[in-house]
Amino acid sequence: MKKYFGPNQKIFAILFMVMSILILPVNATIFAEDGSELTIDDLYEMVNTTKPANNSAPVVFFYDPECGPCIPVHEYLEKYISDHPVVKVEMVNLSAGPESEVMMSELYIQHNRSMMNTPVIFFGPVGLEGTDEIINGFEMVYRWYTTEGCNCQSIT
Repeated sequence: MKKYFGPNQKIFAILFMVMSILILPVNATIFAEDGSELTIDDLYEMVNTTKPANNSAPVVFFYDPECGPCIPVHEYLEKYISDHPVVKVEMVNLSAGPESEVMMSELYIQHNRSMMNTPVIFFGPVGLEGTDEIINGFEMVYRWYTTEGCNCQSIT
């Protein structure tokens, strides 16, 4: 019988299978700082009836260049920022080093989240996770977070 795998290839094949099982699909979620998940209707209601109590934290987008779902979001944000130069988003490449992962982890803890997924963007008390959620909700949530247009109640 012919051997197809040497010892190193067997280890690699086993590790590959284990990692394939452990890697979860991208989870699309809208969430609040208290950890609760919001529906799109909840998000619309929030941005139309409340304003953030404190909007001093920067808007932060976390991505990995090797993450398939991150690529369209990164391209969308780059184009949006180039078309709207006043828009400020801190783009954090998670493959740049451990400090970027620590930064993301701290925001997940602050938002009472147990799992970290990419792509994700934080607007103070609100986070959008997943390609469609970010692309479809970015402009609305960014305007809510960065303007004083709503004469609404503050949320903390």
